[in-house]
Amino acid sequence: MTNRGIRQMALSAVLILWAIICLYPLLWMIGASFKTSQEVLMTYSIFPSGKWHWETYMDVWKRLKFFKYFLNSVNVTIFTILGVNLIYTFAAFAFAKLRFPGKSVLFYGFIAMMFVPGITIMIPLYLIEHYLGILNTHIGLILPMVNGAGAFAVFLFRNYFHSIPHEVYESALLEGASPIGIWARIYFPLAMPAIATITIMNFLGSWNSLVLPMVMLTNQDLFTLPLAVTLLDTGVFRQWNVLMAGSLFSIAPVVIVFFFMQKYYIQGLSSGAIKS
Repeated sequence: MTNRGIRQMALSAVLILWAIICLYPLLWMIGASFKTSQEVLMTYSIFPSGKWHWETYMDVWKRLKFFKYFLNSVNVTIFTILGVNLIYTFAAFAFAKLRFPGKSVLFYGFIAMMFVPGITIMIPLYLIEHYLGILNTHIGLILPMVNGAGAFAVFLFRNYFHSIPHEVYESALLEGASPIGIWARIYFPLAMPAIATITIMNFLGSWNSLVLPMVMLTNQDLFTLPLAVTLLDTGVFRQWNVLMAGSLFSIAPVVIVFFFMQKYYIQGLSSGAIKS
């Protein structure tokens, strides 16, 4: 066997091991949802050793009020995605094609936000929303999510717009188009691969968000689906099987969306993030 073959086998073995490590928590979650609460704590096996308790899912479905909280999550997620794509494609277009004083300083200052952990600004964010009167509302979730996605979205969109020949912009100007018209008619449609990537990333982030809704919402009618799962744990002892079943209901839409859109996610990253 050649050295190249040995390297490929070693790489394949490492990747397979890594895939198993990554899949283990999901498999444990699935297995725990079919066990009793006592069996989850008493055994280390992934799947039940005896009876599979399907009735847990029926019980969780009735208690979770899935469609009510599902629609709340859809509402927050859709408006977050729309805000991110509209605002930051426009901002990135300005950074990529327009000239104005302090552009580079502003851009790199904006990118520096990627290095600020979101949890560190939770207290001032709470105080700001309290002052603005948007606590305990969906807009109070959407605005921080849109803001938090800004740094990477601008970085990706700006690089993508830089990859489009500048002659396209100049030709449109000579034809009498305004910068806003050029963005709307040319650059925004051409940025669909990058938009797909940002859409998937922010769909995952906003749908799975737990800490922000937990801090900002107190009205149960406004809870998102991941936060509603926490309502299932009402006993003195933690019912891991019930929580795992509820968590599977919560992540199912994410898995389905990513399965069908993973191709566009990879295309957007490869076509935008590495070009300048």
